[in-house]
Amino acid sequence: MWCAATVAARQPVAVPDLAEVLQRVGERVEQYFARAQSIVCVEIVGLMPVDTGGFVRGRTVESELRLSWEPTDQNPVPIEARTLRQVTKVNGHAPRKDDHDNCTSPEQNSSEVQPLSLLLPQQRHEYSFKLAGAARVDNRAAILVDYRMVDKPSVKSTLVNDNEDCVSFALDGGMRGRVWIDAETFDVLRMDQRLIGLIDIPLPRKTANRSRWGSWTMERWDTSIRFKPVTFQDPPETLVLPASSTSFRITRGAGHPRLRTSTQYSSYRRFITAGRIVTPQ
Repeated sequence: MWCAATVAARQPVAVPDLAEVLQRVGERVEQYFARAQSIVCVEIVGLMPVDTGGFVRGRTVESELRLSWEPTDQNPVPIEARTLRQVTKVNGHAPRKDDHDNCTSPEQNSSEVQPLSLLLPQQRHEYSFKLAGAARVDNRAAILVDYRMVDKPSVKSTLVNDNEDCVSFALDGGMRGRVWIDAETFDVLRMDQRLIGLIDIPLPRKTANRSRWGSWTMERWDTSIRFKPVTFQDPPETLVLPASSTSFRITRGAGHPRLRTSTQYSSYRRFITAGRIVTPQ
């Protein structure tokens, strides 16, 4: 028996010009930051060093996250939002002060810049943007925007708690990426970022004296963040929030040259305060 069916064609995405896209997504990010300050979630990070023979022993770090984005009279729209982290478990148990393996980003970074901050108007001058077409993400029509940091890369490195085996470094510049923006709501659905080229990381003096080289070389650092709608009740509200993140890093000379990181965000909770006026009888 033969059957016939009509397939509805998907309408092409009408992509506004770049200035309008950046303005609308920037406004959406500001709204997101303002509302997300009352939200707390659980972050579970799995760190898996990868050697040439396969996987070696990994590490799992569980934390509680919240967003900090506080306008003031002098600065009504902050330059960036920050994610605040409180580590609650490491490999299933409470964090230990004498843990010699605690040289991981979640355990050493109690605060970090929220990635969507680059779409705020106050940050956009540090990047060059261009439209990259249209696509679909999780069955949603999306506008693609590519970005590239304008400044040349610079790196600062320090020892963590004077531990010569634990080096923390901050990278400015040297990254490029792509943002998938919902064509209807202008929420960010996905965000990818990678290195533009090789980056030399100068080591602190104590570590450099013990090493064969005075620096490390980062060959690769790929990160991808996915966002999903999360619904809250009483009162009902739906926000598009981070759902997962993956990262792969190759750093020549480091203790773990190849590191794969997988992050899940869950157990979102919203805190709303309310008050009422009581009149005297």
